Amino acid sequence: MASYFPNKTILSISSGFEAAKVASAITNANPGVASSAAHGYANGDLLLAGSGWTELNDRPIRAANIATGAFDLEGFDTTNTTRFPAGGGVGSTFRKATSFVPFSQVTDVQTSGGEQQYFQWVYLEDGLQRQKPTFKNARSMTVLLDYDNALAWYNTLLGHDLSGDTQILRAALPNGKLFYWSVVVGFDGEPNFNINTNMQVTAQLALVNPRSTKY
Repeated sequence: MASYFPNKTILSISSGFEAAKVASAITNANPGVASSAAHGYANGDLLLAGSGWTELNDRPIRAANIATGAFDLEGFDTTNTTRFPAGGGVGSTFRKATSFVPFSQVTDVQTSGGEQQYFQWVYLEDGLQRQKPTFKNARSMTVLLDYDNALAWYNTLLGHDLSGDTQILRAALPNGKLFYWSVVVGFDGEPNFNINTNMQVTAQLALVNPRSTKY
């Protein structure tokens, strides 16, 4: 049993990636093992995956158990061949995150989305409403920061907004646990002008893959 407060969590956004490496295969195993010649990765390298397996696509993953021409997808179970059809990992790509810029002066973080949606219907003969789950709403995070355009995160977020490229958001909890999400950044850099309050800017982070990766 455990409980956690997010207090003193450090949020950081990726600011650089190496060129993508291609996997010739990924095993159905726990964890999945990717085959990739001359990948050059080391244990603990953080990778952004691109894959025909939708649950792996746009998912941050750490490399582990490094071998010549192969590496484990740390903590990622691909044994279920319904969710991960055999051969579906062929051609998957991995980009190593090379640098991160930490956020500072964060005053609030809000999450939204993920609500389960349903299809509902009624049969004429009994008048009882029935329902089946369909999809979950897309997820996003909103980060509120005190304005300072001299801080590194400010220009990094502006650049990400202009590029529209998928980035990795990292949350480092004070107990050592790590959360990673793939996100697209929305940030115009314009602060509010509410009287008698700190000037603030808002970063809107749309989750590309709604699942976080936790270590």
